[in-house]
Amino acid sequence: MTRQPRPRSMMSFAPARRGASRDGAVVLARSALRLPPLGLPVLAQPVLPRSVLAFSVLALSFLAVAGPARAAGTPDAALPLAVPARPPVLLADPATGMAEMIRQLEKDPGLVVLMLETLPITQADIADVIRTMPLNFASLGFPEVTRRALDVLVSQKAMVLNARKEGIDKDPAVLRREKIATERIMSDEWLARKGNAAVTDQALHARYDHDIAGKPGPYEVRARLIVVPTADEAGALLGKAQAGIDFSDLARAYSKDGSAPQGGDLGYVPLEAVAPEIGPVMFALAPGQMTAYPMRSAAGYYLLRVEGRRQRATPSFEEARPVLERAIRAEAVQAAVGSVLDGIKMAPAPKKDEPAQK
Repeated sequence: MTRQPRPRSMMSFAPARRGASRDGAVVLARSALRLPPLGLPVLAQPVLPRSVLAFSVLALSFLAVAGPARAAGTPDAALPLAVPARPPVLLADPATGMAEMIRQLEKDPGLVVLMLETLPITQADIADVIRTMPLNFASLGFPEVTRRALDVLVSQKAMVLNARKEGIDKDPAVLRREKIATERIMSDEWLARKGNAAVTDQALHARYDHDIAGKPGPYEVRARLIVVPTADEAGALLGKAQAGIDFSDLARAYSKDGSAPQGGDLGYVPLEAVAPEIGPVMFALAPGQMTAYPMRSAAGYYLLRVEGRRQRATPSFEEARPVLERAIRAEAVQAAVGSVLDGIKMAPAPKKDEPAQK
């Protein structure tokens, strides 16, 4: 049987050009790498034909190196985006790490990275997608997180274009749900502003004096790490380590983590600075112990060997500041939710023949 050729996509893909117009027919390059689902509804994406993947990761190259096109009406001189150095895959304070990625992108929110027909993708769009990701994705590093966010936006905007062509954007049920989504965004922003307003220098210093000053610091563990893509690879390396091959040599030779050149040495880290799927394992091991079997994480399969344990001195105010900010912000948001109905009048809906209550 003769194999029929696959029909080509009606959308051709290319990276945005410096100075390209929002309304031009320049279209978007999607990463050729298939990404695992992130567990979010928006990420249930169709597979785009291979013909649209020809430019592979050019989009991210423009984002990180060349400087993408700006939105219409903005200066043409685009500076390259500062890409933070990639941390060890399984380390970083997740909330602070994600916040830093968003901050980098929002230095120039209107910068157009790519165009999908008439729809632009800006750095602000990428930042908004990153806000919806699980915090432990921060351990993947800035390039990988932005790549995944860009992949989400490409599929999402492609579906929007097709929906508009089919008139779905005029459907009354869709318009009703659009209103609900807008209200949800407004309520989330209201909560965020309440939380941010509570984070003041006075509140931070008061919390530091009450919770941290004069008290022993946190325990820290020093460990070595190996991260590989598959369970089979991790199992084979575990066998070699158990047979007496030096763990640090294995890490240098095989690990995909940023700590590989240092033999997988992560240094001393506190529990809150480790991804949640890694921390409990690391802190449960005694010095000299190694994980008994490969463990799975967002970055792959990992092995750990604990080298030491210590208790730190009391953290300085600046060291504790990120944790203090999150605690104060969370409490303010909780208080705002508890008082959200204060001053709001509620009444049952009137019957058809009755006037509305005033």
